[in-house]
Amino acid sequence: MVTFLVRRFARMIFVLVVTTFGALVAVTEWGDPFKIIGDRMQTPEARAMLNETFGLDQPLVVRYLRFVGNLATGDLGIDFERRRPVFDQLAAAAPNTFRLALAALAIQVVFGVTLGIVAAWLHRSFTDMVITAAAIVITIVPLFVLGVVLRHTLSGVSVFGWEAFPLIPRSIGIETSWLQDLFLPAITLGVGALAYTVGLARGSMLEALGADYVRTARAKGLTERKIVFKHAARNAMIPVAELSAMQLGALMGGSVMIEAIFQYPGLGYLFVRSMNENNHPVMLAITLYSVAAFVVVLMLADVVTAWLDPRIRTGD
Repeated sequence: MVTFLVRRFARMIFVLVVTTFGALVAVTEWGDPFKIIGDRMQTPEARAMLNETFGLDQPLVVRYLRFVGNLATGDLGIDFERRRPVFDQLAAAAPNTFRLALAALAIQVVFGVTLGIVAAWLHRSFTDMVITAAAIVITIVPLFVLGVVLRHTLSGVSVFGWEAFPLIPRSIGIETSWLQDLFLPAITLGVGALAYTVGLARGSMLEALGADYVRTARAKGLTERKIVFKHAARNAMIPVAELSAMQLGALMGGSVMIEAIFQYPGLGYLFVRSMNENNHPVMLAITLYSVAAFVVVLMLADVVTAWLDPRIRTGD
């Protein structure tokens, strides 16, 4: 088990190093961030001074080593646009993204697992056909199309006098609660990934229902409901748990497209604004956080899976 953990940790460090260096190269190719500040074109002298101040005149390798060294002290740099610490901006946006990830995952798991189990239980029935067909249709529809449709359909709609879905684009001076901000992007992300969970839960459940221990349970006279939900479902949920861990890791890094569509104040929307401003430090910090969140969650999922099934760690 120790060897397995060391290999997984080394793989995680390698991924972080390669990704952060690639991100630094990418934002460098994005262009000079000080060419235009506000609506004014900067003089070559002013641009040279700003590049020197922020160390952008240094070679790429030097800038990367300095970036890695600053990470050891928790320094993510200074925002080019507002001259604020990047860490403060991530600290404000990350909880919103984490809340969105949990809400979307809850929708995906609760409804996906329930529908998958029902479809497997009623295998080859009309209900199974409807659930399977709906899952296929949802899979075909691109996520951004679903987001745009929900935005145009529900934006500004009130429920019993309460504006459950705030108007988008946002109006200046109009304050909304975190729950109002959360509804539409969480529904979009949750429903978008629902089909995969339904298909995986249904397939795993069908496999479990054909296992020997289920036949034994039936031979003992247990009710079908008890067999399905107490015995088969428990074992069928292992692949769903692995998929959910990957989904959570990806969502914790921020969903750029969906957060931008709904102007949700998370890491994804912050990244889009940083791209428009050519704000290198913020883009780098969000990339690092997103990749780190994803690989850490995946590593934890691998560790738990290896602990449950020793064949995984011995075969690594």
